[in-house]
Formats: sequence, structure tokens, C-alpha cells
Amino acid sequence: MNQPLHTGRLALTPQDPYYLPADLAPIIEKLSDIEFIHPEISDDNTTGYRLGDRFLQLVTFMGCSPAIQFEPDEAGNPYCHMTVAGPYESPRLLYGRNTTPPRCASCRKRIENWRTFIGHSGNSAPDGLTACPNCGHRQNPTSYNWRQSAGSGRLFLFIENIFPQEAIPATELLTQLSQVSENKPWHYFYLQEESPAKSGIDSAAIKRYKVGG
Repeated sequence: MNQPLHTGRLALTPQDPYYLPADLAPIIEKLSDIEFIHPEISDDNTTGYRLGDRFLQLVTFMGCSPAIQFEPDEAGNPYCHMTVAGPYESPRLLYGRNTTPPRCASCRKRIENWRTFIGHSGNSAPDGLTACPNCGHRQNPTSYNWRQSAGSGRLFLFIENIFPQEAIPATELLTQLSQVSENKPWHYFYLQEESPAKSGIDSAAIKRYKVGG
């Protein structure tokens, strides 16, 4: 039986892929304080958080009157909620079927064969440099501009059941995350998994963090 394709997720992560906040609790506390999430962890085995009353003010959806499902149903259909992945010891490069070829920082040409040096496991971002097939410029893939179709980091906040480009985080949300992360800027990208084995996400690293706990 074929599994349905992954709808997608909006991923939030510090802009510096090597940066990891010293403590994750203040991040969850802040998201609860600004009503981006509810303080209670979901009780339906999603290992995540229900979204708060100001979610639609802190994330802008494209189009008119988007139909967003915020609660699970009896059929087990995907719904919108937040999960946390990490922390990881080193940056993870996450990519999916929506990922587009990055451009070389030197010659600006597309690196069409990016999968050949990233590999298909996605378990960790390469530590070394890879050469552009067009000009030979060597660059760490974590620093490529993936144009919001892939991203690297040691900690990720995922808003589940979001199509690529369907929703954009408001400046207020990114600012609040920065303020509880030593003023390190955050950014975002979109991810549609090819399959659980190729997502680059270690399911064991998706954890629950209680507010105030």
C-alpha cells in the first residue's frame, strides 16, 4: 500500500547552522508567552505542540481564507502543529523532493548534481568542502543558498502540514526567537520529505520540551 506524500513543513532554525542555543526551555517559554503555541504538549503521540491563539498573526498564509486543520481527527489526517528536532552535535542538512539546485557562491551557476555529493541518507551535513562542477570553487554545502528549499542547523522548529511557500513567518516571530537566542538571527525554509528514510531527520531526535519543566 502506497503511503501518501508528505504534505510539507515550515522549518525555523538559527541562520548560523553551527549555532545551538545554550538552553531550549526559554525558546519554548517564549513561543508560549506570545501564544504561538499552547503550553500543553499534544497528548496524541505527535511529540509536538498545539498551535496558539496568535498563530495566524505570527505566520502569514498566502491566499484568502486558508483552510487550516488545527486538531487531529478520527481518520488520522495531517494537521497543523509544531514539533522540535534536535539538538544535534553537528549541523544537519535537511532536503526533500521540493529542494532545488543551489547556486555556486563564485560563478553563480546552478549545481545540478548536488545529490551526488550530498548523498541520499541525509543523516548529517558534510564537514568538508565540495567543488562546484562548473568552476571548481570549493564550498561547504551548509553555506549554499538553497532558496528556502533546504536548510542546515542543529535545532529545528517544524510547523507541520504546510505546503512550500504557503505560509511565511512574521518578522515578530523571527525577532522573538532571536531575542531568546543571544540575538542570533533565525530564518526559515520549506521541506517535503521524499520518504522517512531520506528526510535527513532522525526521529529519535524529535523531542518534547515542557514549558517551565
